[in-house]
Amino acid sequence: MTGRTHLVGGVASLWLLTPLTLNSSTGDAGSIGLVAAAAALGALLPDLDARDSLVKRLKIGEIAPFALPALLLYRTLGHRGLLHSALGLLLAALVAGLPLSVWLGWSAGGGLMLGYLSHLLLDACTPSGIPLRYPNKHRWHLLPPSLRVTTGSPEEEIVFALLAVLALGLLLSFLAAA
Repeated sequence: MTGRTHLVGGVASLWLLTPLTLNSSTGDAGSIGLVAAAAALGALLPDLDARDSLVKRLKIGEIAPFALPALLLYRTLGHRGLLHSALGLLLAALVAGLPLSVWLGWSAGGGLMLGYLSHLLLDACTPSGIPLRYPNKHRWHLLPPSLRVTTGSPEEEIVFALLAVLALGLLLSFLAAA
């Protein structure tokens, strides 16, 4: 899947946190923005191992903080290896999710990890699949071969549109409840 599909997939995955966040005392527009940003970032993190990815090009001012790690990870691991596995999810939880939870609260860390998980699930819907049990290189697929979605295809555009509607619906429902 492309970076934009992963972005909206990460934000759309926040529906799973809705019962917890809509009823919390911190359920305001600022917190949903923070959690949505964390989910969007989490949805891009598995592609730190890609030669060219959206997360690699993200900038804070003039600085691209993920460019060097992305280059090193691509050269050492290749694409869709460790970072596209259950072990990669666990490492991301320890290295990024847990510190973010301590720093900004559990919903930000949870959002980051839901975004990461959404990336894995979306890539498991492609013909390439993911090495879920890395270092075992066997590719795991979420869908049967006839339903797998090729990256950049018209079918991915449909997936993108559906996820965008879900993400927009989530954000609007949260703002309406705040």
